[in-house]
Amino acid sequence: MPELHQVGEIVRSRYCITDILGQGGMGITYAAIDEQTGDRVAIKALSFRRINDWKVLELFEREARVLAQLDHPAIPCYLDYFQVDSELDRDFYIVQQLVEGRSLAQAIAEGWHGSEEDILQITKQILEVLIYLHELKPPVIHRDIKPQNIILQANRKIALVDFGAVQDTYRSTQLAGSTVVGTYGYMPPEQFRGKAVPATDLYALGATVLFLLTGRSPADLPEIRFKINFRDAVNISPLFADWLDRAIEPAIEDRFSSARQALKFLTNETNDMSSSLASSL
Repeated sequence: MPELHQVGEIVRSRYCITDILGQGGMGITYAAIDEQTGDRVAIKALSFRRINDWKVLELFEREARVLAQLDHPAIPCYLDYFQVDSELDRDFYIVQQLVEGRSLAQAIAEGWHGSEEDILQITKQILEVLIYLHELKPPVIHRDIKPQNIILQANRKIALVDFGAVQDTYRSTQLAGSTVVGTYGYMPPEQFRGKAVPATDLYALGATVLFLLTGRSPADLPEIRFKINFRDAVNISPLFADWLDRAIEPAIEDRFSSARQALKFLTNETNDMSSSLASSL
């Protein structure tokens, strides 16, 4: 996709583009300086002329609408949504706080190998965000949890980004025939059928944890009866492996029923692990 803006260009007489952060089917994301405040921001831009499917614009507008409602320290703050008309095009923009750090995918590519404790802490943080999203009224389902969309900051805190695939469950009920969105390797079976429930995000989180443990896409790991067979590929405690086993169950009813339940299981695990270690000393 050709770039909409060049470094140094100013959008809407306010945002000075400083870098390109990434691009995909949902537009191009830039780093910029808000010249009114001096803050660094992230701007996602979508060109109407380059849209091949009306669904893309619908998802973009839904992302802006949902982001405007969210208030969580691990989700970058929503700042603005606007459009700019030109003679030949109409461009749409979402502006958010820019989170400093690197994605988990980038961290792995650059040689980061987290310990089991590191990965446990990341997992718990993501579950806290999912508890917040899934317990909203109506629940918000991210639908694209993956290493590229989780930013690891210098203070070891995470941020969940890119809500381009987001849906709220009320609207999902009305759009039963919606286009499949998500990322291969991180999508459970129901998502391929266009269905998403809160447990869909839990599967994607489990797949993300597998990537952190193995450095490989979950799609590249062996399967037995449609379930990822990971135990020979990881070296983790049996308790963490049991949690992961349940998170990536292909059948929704066999997975954790909620992020809160998944976090409780994981918290009990780590408490049991600490007790076991203490008793062995």
